[in-house]
Amino acid sequence: MKVAFFSFGACEGCRYRIVNEFAKIAALLEKYGIEITREPLLGVKTEKNYDVAIIEGAVTSLDIERVKEIRRKAKFLIALGSCAFLGGIATLGYKYGVQADEYLKKGYSLGVPLHQIVKVDGYVRGCPASVGELINVLEEIAVTESISKYERRFEYEKQTDLVLDDGFLRLDTSKCIVCGRCIELCSKINANVLTQAFRGYRVIVTTPAQNSFLEAGCIRCGLCAAYCPVAAITYRNDVEAALKTAKNGGQVVIERQAVEATAEALGIKPGQVIPLLKTLGFSKVEIVNPLSLIDTEKTGIVPYSSAEKRLVKQVFPEASKYLLEYPKLSLDNDTVLVTVCVARKEDHSPVLTVHELVGLARDMLITFKDLPEERLESKNNDCNVKIAKGPEEVKAAVHDFLSNPKGIVILQICPGGCAKGSGLYFPILNDY
Repeated sequence: MKVAFFSFGACEGCRYRIVNEFAKIAALLEKYGIEITREPLLGVKTEKNYDVAIIEGAVTSLDIERVKEIRRKAKFLIALGSCAFLGGIATLGYKYGVQADEYLKKGYSLGVPLHQIVKVDGYVRGCPASVGELINVLEEIAVTESISKYERRFEYEKQTDLVLDDGFLRLDTSKCIVCGRCIELCSKINANVLTQAFRGYRVIVTTPAQNSFLEAGCIRCGLCAAYCPVAAITYRNDVEAALKTAKNGGQVVIERQAVEATAEALGIKPGQVIPLLKTLGFSKVEIVNPLSLIDTEKTGIVPYSSAEKRLVKQVFPEASKYLLEYPKLSLDNDTVLVTVCVARKEDHSPVLTVHELVGLARDMLITFKDLPEERLESKNNDCNVKIAKGPEEVKAAVHDFLSNPKGIVILQICPGGCAKGSGLYFPILNDY
């Protein structure tokens, strides 16, 4: 059996996923003697005869004849992924006019699912498509020389959606896919605020007894919102308030760590972040390091924010007597704080996280490469004291201090410390 892969109006994400998980495909090829005769991502670019054509992507007007030719040559045609199956992102682009002018100039139009142009024998759903489902379809063809069409039907009743909103965090179960990331993270930092309720198709993520976040023991670290893949949990958005402050001639104070993170997220140099903020309308930009506010001559446990302070009181109550005040910036009402830490939103308003700043900058359609670069002062060492970064180090540091209460220890609860803070641009938070 010979198989050929083709791609049209799509990002090629489905095919890249297949390449990334090719060990699974290779086992199938060997078992049934299947040959891939075309897949440019694997370096196979020749177009020999093929039995099975696997097409990724929606079909545009300039692709119709090409798709019909592929259909004539193939015994079976499979639509791979949501774009081929439903039209996907390509269809949405045409519907809402995303860069439509550029495509129309080249003669493109439409953007439709494959089955509206040619007969489709089988579908592999998903965005990106499921490699396991593709394997099942190919194995069925190899064994039976046919594809059984079927649809799965679940008895589903829409339940009343639960929304928990305390003005700082908001959980909307209508958006939740119950992936469990937030529950795992909350457990990992020993807060244990989130859990699952109900069973079967009614299952939701919630707090115990649907109590408010703080009543359930939330420390407001913001990690649940940072790692939620569908924005079912979000934190307070201060973008509108920040823009109003900028319009009124306000200033901005940005943490040095936030400067580095913003530059990384936007692909610019750290020295271009200050001109970027001024382009957004802020009259003055000041860079600060919260760690410089800590008195290292004292003895005790310093939480980096209100989140670590709550954590110590709830999880390590015996260490509460050693708690020192966390570094809190004293800011005017006409000042916006840019931070890597969601918990800073408890101390001030408006506060922009790096994630919010990056989104704002991109929405303003700023040409980043044209931004001038300002010289920044060299980064100073944060301080010559122990900084516990992440849940495991925090736990060990507190126990070590209790056994020998000398010197000072700083606690940063986010996995990886504030370098992976909950307020960072979400796509660069890869590990948790």
